[in-house]
Amino acid sequence: MQRRYCRCGKSILVEYRPCGPTWRAVFFRPRLLFRSRVQRCPCCGAALDIDSLS
Repeated sequence: MQRRYCRCGKSILVEYRPCGPTWRAVFFRPRLLFRSRVQRCPCCGAALDIDSLS
C-alpha cells in the first residue's frame, strides 16, 4: 500500500492488485478504522488515475 497525493493535496492510499497478467491500482480514502474505496478525489472531485497522483 502506498500513500499518494492528488493535485489538490489530499492524500490517497493506493493498493496494487493482480488483474490477469497485469496489475491494477485501487484507490482508498485513508481512515483509521476502515478503508473506503474511491474513484474520485473526496476533496476536489477529480477522477483518480495513478499517473496523475504524486
